[in-house]
Amino acid sequence: MTNLHLRLARADDARAIGVLARRVTRRWILPGQADDVATLLLAGMSAKSIRQKIDAGQRFHLAFVDDVLAGVAAIRDDSHVFQLFVGTRYQGRGIARKLWHRLMRDSIRRAGTRFFTLNAAIAAVPVYLRLGFEPNAAAKLPASKIVSVPMIYRVGSVRHARHRG
Repeated sequence: MTNLHLRLARADDARAIGVLARRVTRRWILPGQADDVATLLLAGMSAKSIRQKIDAGQRFHLAFVDDVLAGVAAIRDDSHVFQLFVGTRYQGRGIARKLWHRLMRDSIRRAGTRFFTLNAAIAAVPVYLRLGFEPNAAAKLPASKIVSVPMIYRVGSVRHARHRG
């Protein structure tokens, strides 16, 4: 892989983040969802919405291959991952793992986070399992039409130790 670099997003990255997030969502998340879910999901991925999230302190970690945005990992409250997207042409290169580890280390350092949650798209469950997440049977999904699988990553668990690196 040529010249991969990671950094935190700035407000002026919001448009590029939105383009990537919407593209990945249309390809990997919307199939299998109810027809009216697209509007709901995509609305939170507008440049304005992302800029507001960044301004509110939600952290977006970005991965660039050369100068092209290849992936994004976003978290709120230093514990709930709400985006971990890698552009289709960059998948399979370890970018998601690098973004995940950066986001995780940052949250542990900043807030002492001991567990992370997310709501995985059905197609993404195998990826999250490889990253060390497990289904979170105790989680209650918000009342929503979005089909997803609640997952959890417990820092320091035996499962976590097998998935480092």
